[in-house]
Amino acid sequence: MKKQGREVKVKNIGGRNYAYDMISYWDKDLKKYRKKSIYLGVITNLETKEYRPKTQKPGTLKPIQKEIIQKFGDSYAITQVAENCPFSAVLKNIPVNYGTLMSLVCFKLIMSSAMQYAEVWSAGNFISTLFPDAELSSQRISDFLEELGKESHWRNFFSSYIKCVAGDKVGIIADSTGMPNEIDIPVTAWGNHGGDTQLETRLLMVIDKDTGRPLYFRYMAGNIVDVSTLKNTIAELSEMGVKTSYALIDAGYYSEANIRALYSEKISFLTRLPANRKLYNNLIATHTDIESVKNAVIYGGRALYVKKVEVDLYENKGFAYVICDIRRKGDETTKYLISAKEDGLSDEEMGTALNEKGKFILISSEDVPISEIIPMYYTRQTAEKLFGVSKSFIDLLPLRTHKIETLRGYLMLTFITLLIYLEMKSRLKGKFTVERAIVDMGNLMSKSYGNHTIICEPNKNMKAIAELLGFMVPMTLGV
Repeated sequence: MKKQGREVKVKNIGGRNYAYDMISYWDKDLKKYRKKSIYLGVITNLETKEYRPKTQKPGTLKPIQKEIIQKFGDSYAITQVAENCPFSAVLKNIPVNYGTLMSLVCFKLIMSSAMQYAEVWSAGNFISTLFPDAELSSQRISDFLEELGKESHWRNFFSSYIKCVAGDKVGIIADSTGMPNEIDIPVTAWGNHGGDTQLETRLLMVIDKDTGRPLYFRYMAGNIVDVSTLKNTIAELSEMGVKTSYALIDAGYYSEANIRALYSEKISFLTRLPANRKLYNNLIATHTDIESVKNAVIYGGRALYVKKVEVDLYENKGFAYVICDIRRKGDETTKYLISAKEDGLSDEEMGTALNEKGKFILISSEDVPISEIIPMYYTRQTAEKLFGVSKSFIDLLPLRTHKIETLRGYLMLTFITLLIYLEMKSRLKGKFTVERAIVDMGNLMSKSYGNHTIICEPNKNMKAIAELLGFMVPMTLGV
């Protein structure tokens, strides 16, 4: 009998209690998270929700045996990149089982599946030969994540890592995303972001503005609004020996307190001005002459008008950039006019509303040329892309932890996996995607003969991928 490290839901069917795992997943068609239940087994203790797994019969559980023919290339490539990346020493200095850490990193990059299957997967992969001391049973993984997530480990890791990859002064991009879950821990709460209300934990990511490399993760309860997290994030970075010199932030972080604090700390910044601000309405109403050839800017195949205006930002000199996206204005205008005509709105009402279509405003503490302001702002999309990779390819969701320490450990594991993914992507130089490289390398097999392993012959693609990633495929290995 065994209690799994997951959220167990109990269903009573025909007088018997059964355990189910409730899993959140992204529905691409409906564009929202949905849930499905997976049968786990028969409840053996209703109070503690212990159950007997459906694949386990009393007295029949046998240890998983390694296969003598194993997938070799995928995990070998990942571990070689980890061994030779700029922060490899930082990974090895985390006081946890390195074999378990790297096995789970490989599993998350190779398999799109719950970590409860990591042990079965490892039996058919060379990772089990490379790290025979890795502990990958469900309970051991839960224990490992709890150990990895100790606050002291979290602080030491990020402090060492940031010093390794960044200087003592950095420009940052800060953005957050929701992690929907129904876990009974203090950082799960009802949050409302982007118009959606759901139980979630917020995850904030800090990225080096110049390199695009993730620097730091923070988590907070779902009911904590973004605007209240910026000062603490900068303070935590300072405690790790890093001074923030520049902050590129979204509209959710715009407030009088934050703007004053950034000026006070002499931190330059660029942010989008929320549409519900008085300054926004004044600028939109005043600068209706924006659509002029002298204000035209081309960025990413799009044509925009940009007008720079000096403004007062809470008794500090700042600059506002009133921007009109021509394509977006056309789409929004067409949609609005169709609706407004059907609703019988007056010409005056429509005129006021139409003046705002396709427009947004950026606020900067520095005087930036209008030709540079758009590409500078859109570098913040780096954060959105990394959140996308974390949620889809690396399986950040769904969360199945039940302790703060385990959640912290899981986020650290996800962060480390993301770092390895980005290191691989950088080395592949666009000639292969990470996904394609892992699939191709997964077809490279090995044969074990006791403590000796023979690697099958790599094909042309495998050799090219290995060369890009910085290693040669060996013919044999003594393990």
